[in-house]
Amino acid sequence: MFKIIIRILKIAEDDRKSLILSIVFSFLENITIFVPYMLVFYSVHIYLNGKLSVDKIVWISIIMLIGIVLRGVFRRIIDGLQSAKGLDIFARQRKKLVNHLKQLPMGYFSEDNMGNIISILTTDLIFIEDNAMTFLGQLINSYIGIFLSAIAMLYINVNLCIVYVAIILVGYFAVKYLDKINTKHGKIRQDQFGNLSNSVVQFIKGMPTIKAFSIEDTKNVDLDGVFIDTKEKALTFEKKYLLPRILTDSSYTVSTGILILATLILYYFGSISKDLALGMLIFSSVSLGSLVTIINGVARFGILKAGLDRFDEVMEADELTNVDNKHEIKNFNIEFDHVSFSYDENEVIKDMSFKIDENTFTALVGKSGSGKSTITNLIARFWDIEKGKIKIDGINIKDMSLDSLLSNISMVFQNVYLFQDTIFNNIAFGLEGATREDVIKAAKKARCHDFITELPNGYDEMIGEGGATLSGGEKQRISIARAILKDAPIVLLDEATSSVDPENELYIQEAISELVKNKTLIVIAHRLSSIKYADNILVVEDGKIIEKGNHEELIQLKGVYNNMYAYYVQ
Repeated sequence: MFKIIIRILKIAEDDRKSLILSIVFSFLENITIFVPYMLVFYSVHIYLNGKLSVDKIVWISIIMLIGIVLRGVFRRIIDGLQSAKGLDIFARQRKKLVNHLKQLPMGYFSEDNMGNIISILTTDLIFIEDNAMTFLGQLINSYIGIFLSAIAMLYINVNLCIVYVAIILVGYFAVKYLDKINTKHGKIRQDQFGNLSNSVVQFIKGMPTIKAFSIEDTKNVDLDGVFIDTKEKALTFEKKYLLPRILTDSSYTVSTGILILATLILYYFGSISKDLALGMLIFSSVSLGSLVTIINGVARFGILKAGLDRFDEVMEADELTNVDNKHEIKNFNIEFDHVSFSYDENEVIKDMSFKIDENTFTALVGKSGSGKSTITNLIARFWDIEKGKIKIDGINIKDMSLDSLLSNISMVFQNVYLFQDTIFNNIAFGLEGATREDVIKAAKKARCHDFITELPNGYDEMIGEGGATLSGGEKQRISIARAILKDAPIVLLDEATSSVDPENELYIQEAISELVKNKTLIVIAHRLSSIKYADNILVVEDGKIIEKGNHEELIQLKGVYNNMYAYYVQ
């Protein structure tokens, strides 16, 4: 358990001194806790020796009162140093986690990992925040209490102290055993909460499909199975923990009985006086209270440790390497130089080389899964490549800071995500410090100003999460307005007109025309008619460029592109 104290102190960072100071005050508080019991010993002693008087009763009362007041003062200081600081500490850790997540490659945010991340940000960190400081205080107080009790026993009788230390050692090994069970099954239980979060996310995301195909009661949506599995793992945890916990709890009663028996035996043989024996009979159960507190904390300790482990696991995930070099890019040509890239063990880009000139229109065509989207993601450095180089203006993008790279790139995705916020803020997201005039100007270019002004609150209209209150075409135009506002010299476009109605398609094409003026444009093409006038067309197949040229050149080549176009125009 000392390791958990060290881990909490480690993540406390700048607040570590406050927590260490709280340990000092915990020690002082424990001394005040012992004051009443020491006064009991003293009162019994003077009573049995006929020395009890009004003056001594007054002094005992005053000291008792001072002890109570000091304990309250120390407790208030400890709460300020632990609980209040705990809120600051874990608010800071949440920010660190979010900032760390921003620096991770996109491959980390797989479906399997999403539930785990959500569980850590919610269940784990909330539990740690609620319990870490309390647990830290209780644990420290308990160890201090055991130490002070051992000192008191040593004063009363050496043999009694030996019995007490022996009981504590047995209790220590019992706690170690409980901790072993708790750590193992606590981790399994917390991991299952991650699985549960992941399944719930998938269930909610898949709700339209579930309803459309009436599959609520089929094995394809096995949310019930995940609930049952979560229950079973929780029950397994309780069953594994139950018998050791019963034995450990009962050991408190047995240990108290052993201390009382040892006291009576020592008194019988004249090793301790009557007054100390009477005081010890009262003090026996109290002296073992700290051990009980530690035992009761083991369950929380296991969950706390599992939560910290999962948090550390995410924080230790490798970030994309970032440098401070803020290159001033003068020419926005793009080059792939023998680039290879894999998702896990699956190589999706294979020794790929090509060049894109500044202010040209390049289209990527090919079958689904051929590697088109991966190419644009690699340019934006959502992932890092294993081999080769990707260059802009002849500079390896790994030698640029991520901020300087992405400040020169605008991306328009086919699946648009808008935030649950006003339309104004969703567009202004494209440029820090954008004015209302800037936003309206960009919206007009994106052909979305008219429908925005028809909304009840205009640009201040709140939209649902993900843009749920807008049509697909309207969301696309807002995302294009955002990109127009950013005015980056490189535009990566996952062709946005492949799944919208003809009216919106016209507006979107006009918006895109505004977006790409005097830009280096790379388009993932779904409709071949939209790329006939591209300066360069790259045909991607199985992670390789198998054909390149403009439309006329590729038609004359009578290869893969010609076959695709012939099929398209049928």
